[in-house]
Amino acid sequence: MGAERAAGPDPLASFADDPVGLAFAHTENAILRRSMTSSAENLGRTALPGAHLTLILYYAERAPLRSAIADHLYAFQRYGGRPSIYVNLAVRGIPAWIDRLGVDVVIFHTILLAQRWQPRVFRRILRQLEPIRRLHCLKVAIPQDEFIQTDLLTDFIRRFEVDHVLSCAPESEWRTIYGALPEGPTTFTRVLTGYIERASLARIDRLAATAGERPIDIGYRAWQPEYWLGRHGQLKGRIAEVFASHAAARGLRADISLRDEDTLLGDDWYRFLLRSRWAIGVEGGASLIDRDGSLRQRTLTYQVDHPAAPFEEVEAACFPDRDGSLGLVAISPRHLEACATRTAQVLVEGSYNGILEAGVHYLPLRRDFANIEEVLDLLSREEFRTQLADRAYRDIVASRRYEYSTFVQSVLGPAVAGNAPGFVGRALGAWERRLDLPSWWLVAAKQRLKPSVRNVLERTHLLRPLIRLRAGARDRAEG
Repeated sequence: MGAERAAGPDPLASFADDPVGLAFAHTENAILRRSMTSSAENLGRTALPGAHLTLILYYAERAPLRSAIADHLYAFQRYGGRPSIYVNLAVRGIPAWIDRLGVDVVIFHTILLAQRWQPRVFRRILRQLEPIRRLHCLKVAIPQDEFIQTDLLTDFIRRFEVDHVLSCAPESEWRTIYGALPEGPTTFTRVLTGYIERASLARIDRLAATAGERPIDIGYRAWQPEYWLGRHGQLKGRIAEVFASHAAARGLRADISLRDEDTLLGDDWYRFLLRSRWAIGVEGGASLIDRDGSLRQRTLTYQVDHPAAPFEEVEAACFPDRDGSLGLVAISPRHLEACATRTAQVLVEGSYNGILEAGVHYLPLRRDFANIEEVLDLLSREEFRTQLADRAYRDIVASRRYEYSTFVQSVLGPAVAGNAPGFVGRALGAWERRLDLPSWWLVAAKQRLKPSVRNVLERTHLLRPLIRLRAGARDRAEG
């Protein structure tokens, strides 16, 4: 085991880009060793063949997670029917005894692969992940945002010999995104960006019991779309503008916003849907592929110098003739949440993963908004609205086809069946609790204390030496 530790990545390398994080590093590692080593080492000394253990690797620097992300991350623990270990690479490294634990499934979670938005951070994570290459087991990657830094993503899949990719992109776009990878031996399956969580449905039912009438005719929340998403991304902003102006002219009560400060999370989002008769929306995705992030950077730089430039000007300056290079569209978890709250939907016409059918589950709006007046005429018909919402609830929610339990079983497949935890399962379950919970304590502590530590370091003139230490650690790690 000593040799394995020596060959593994330096745990302090995970803080190489964070001078204040370096101040926490030694303390965090000591705490983790004290709280975890006893049980982990005892289990690690003995190989556990047939343990049917799932290892979920993720990266989270802030706590708490948004509920939708937490539901996705911990679905494997709730519905896997087998022991699972979670490792947060933002505060921990891969255990030196990892190849003694009988791991037979490794899952590279979405919030781990999302770090490729920051290439330097992602490359550091790749070094942390190096021990995983020794494991001969099923390796599953669950990427999202498959329109950006796709070169890093495909290199990752090759480097770690990923067996199965759960892609949110349509099959028609896999070759554009991944090149020859879908031809084998890596297999690809299309999945949703998020699923329905039964616990969330119970919360919605409790909120609905006291919600009363729906005073909002048209409800909508989204972020201001970035130009580097291409024309498809601009629909999120365009639909907000069109409905806001037409609702005012018709005397409809609209609550529509693209402002960050109006973002609604958790139960507040469910309450908003329960107060809305109609929700408007569009498929998520992008119509522009950015293989190395350069198009995004070029666009952001141009917008700093030309803050009032319209999309057409930015397109001509930064990515001429590139829009339409990708057809990445997907149903959003918010569409499923609207179904769960029985909120009828007006959606820009699209495929919606073949789940939502125009005229059956939603009222279709043409992409050029040419039928906006006809759509608005139907919004006041309450019987029509109720029938549309009830049908969507019946087919999407009550059918239980799009729940996390179904998703997890499709990922783990036959490994789920017949694996009722025995002694090993109970032991590994206890380990999992001891591993993951302290990691979240450290995330929360670092998040809370980091501003204060930075101020102290600045006042004591230690920040610059730590920055130099950071640079040296990064150079050694990259060397």
